[in-house]
Order: sequence, then structure tokens, then C-alpha cells
Amino acid sequence: MTTTNQIAISSEATRVINLVKSAISNSPTGVSFFSIANYTNKFGEVSNQLINVGINYENSKQSDIKTLNNLDVTTMEWKSAMVDILKAKTTLVEAFIKPNENISKGQTEAYTNIIPGVRVHNETGLLYIYGYRVSKKVLVEGNYPIVKSKPETLAKNELRKLCKTDKFVNFSIEIGNTLKAKGETIEL
Repeated sequence: MTTTNQIAISSEATRVINLVKSAISNSPTGVSFFSIANYTNKFGEVSNQLINVGINYENSKQSDIKTLNNLDVTTMEWKSAMVDILKAKTTLVEAFIKPNENISKGQTEAYTNIIPGVRVHNETGLLYIYGYRVSKKVLVEGNYPIVKSKPETLAKNELRKLCKTDKFVNFSIEIGNTLKAKGETIEL
């Protein structure tokens, strides 16, 4: 168990942190892309993913606010009713503008940040990658439940497809998995 500034870090987490730091240290600019092969989500879908952790979420959010504010939804075809699209547009813009909630100190101390978008849980050693999905290739279809959404939710989903922030994703990579960063293979 390693302690950093009075924060306990398990040996598994320390090993993952060192592996990732070693892989990205070979890049003079730092890593921007992570390739995740055979990622299995909670619905059993298996896919290969390419994630850019260098794209700034806040900049993308500001771009989405501008896009939605300038979007004349009345000139486009939608699956949802126009009244739901108009309400969803307003709701989405307000959600983007609303300030983020403060992260609790306990939540902050639970992770070691390696680079923006890449962190390790100090106890479990799980590697978390947050970034912009560049590509996804589904290898095995998952078993997704059928969800009955409200009309406004369906309208929001239609509008989100026009937003950059809709492509931001979060992955948790368990020990035993392999990924690549800047051409370096990382075996957790």
C-alpha cells in the first residue's frame, strides 16, 4: 500500500498507474488516443473503441450550446412532435449552461489522475478513461432492455445526436484487460 499526501493507494492501483504513466511517457506531447480492444459493457456487447482523451469537454459543451441556439428546428424533420423538440432544445441548453456540481473531497481522493481523462481508482486499481469516441466497431451485439421513454426524452435524444458532447464516453477497464496508448500496449 502506497500513501500519497495521506491518500492510501493499493498495490494494484500503483501497478496500473505506473504501467499507464510508462506507456504515455514515450510520447513527447502526451497521449491523446486510447484503443480499447474487446471491451465488454454491462449488456454483453463486445466492441473495439478508439477514444481521444485530448478533446476538451467544456469547449465541446460551449460549441453545442451555440449549435442548439442557432438551430432552427422548424426547418428539419423529426420523429418527435415539434412541441417536444422545442421543449427539449430549451432543456438541453439550460442543462449545458447550469454550473457543474462540486465534486466531494472523498470522490476526489478516491482516484489518482494520470492525465486529463485518465484516472485510476486508488483501492481497486480500475482504470477509468473518459473522452471523445472517435470510432466503435461492434464485434458482438449486446442484449439491451427495451426502454419506454417520455416524448421529451425521445426528443432530447434526437437533438443530442447533433451535439459533440453526445460522443463523450466513460470506460472502466479492469485488471487483466489490454489497451493501447500511443502504440504502446498496456496489459493491466
